[in-house]
Amino acid sequence: MNRRDFLRTSALSAAAFAVSRRWVLPSTQRPNFVLIVIDDLGWNNVGFMGSRFYETPNLDRLAKDSVVFTNAYANAPNCAPTRASLLTGQYTPRHGIYTVGNSARGPSRLRKLIPIPNRTVLPSWEVTIAEALKPAGYVSASIGKWHLGRDPESGPVSQGFDLNVGGYEKGHPVRYFSPYRNPFLKDGPKGEYLTDRLTTEAISFIRKNRDRPFFLYFPTYAVHTPLQAPDDVVAKYRKKPRFHGQANPVHGAMVEIVDRNVGRLMAALDELGLAEKTV
Repeated sequence: MNRRDFLRTSALSAAAFAVSRRWVLPSTQRPNFVLIVIDDLGWNNVGFMGSRFYETPNLDRLAKDSVVFTNAYANAPNCAPTRASLLTGQYTPRHGIYTVGNSARGPSRLRKLIPIPNRTVLPSWEVTIAEALKPAGYVSASIGKWHLGRDPESGPVSQGFDLNVGGYEKGHPVRYFSPYRNPFLKDGPKGEYLTDRLTTEAISFIRKNRDRPFFLYFPTYAVHTPLQAPDDVVAKYRKKPRFHGQANPVHGAMVEIVDRNVGRLMAALDELGLAEKTV
């Protein structure tokens, strides 16, 4: 067995073990997977962690019915390395992405350490979750932020995903309102909000693939800068009292809209009878 086959087998075995409510899955059962990554969301920016400023009823409900880790370690403390680690199961020294962009930061005369060589794209030989699941008949989609390169060389499709909507090398959107100026996302009606649009695309993928096992990787661009949100939701948060330093009305609005769209995803799974078949 070569390394690639080993990683595929290991990923499938780990997935089956992790999702089983009875610890053992029948060999014919292939659950769906939905992995939501909310960019730059603070651990205390949600109701279930005690915030009274941010309104996150859907995330709160999800947390209530799930396992919540209150003490954990990240493979990397910033964006692209974390995504590479999530998708491959590797530490940063394995995939080589240590930071966003150039690792040589600041004036060279002030550096106390030699900057480590840093990759800015995920190497094509790395095995992602999508590639590991493909032999088991899964269809996979990456909808949202990628930040690990661009198709056709190093984007989602080149890494085993069957569909890429909105993902390329950029770590933040040009703007949250259509026209988006995103080469991998068609513009919607003027003023359409990016988080709403990406969720619509995600639900469309789920509907089209309801009768086969799927893996939906849903990394939202929100709540990364630029801070932009619909005026009516921002106005609501302008009236809210400060809570332990939480007071930014635009950020509050962006978090609420992400939560609202997580609710849309959950509702779609319920409607299609897939909730109990999806992790």
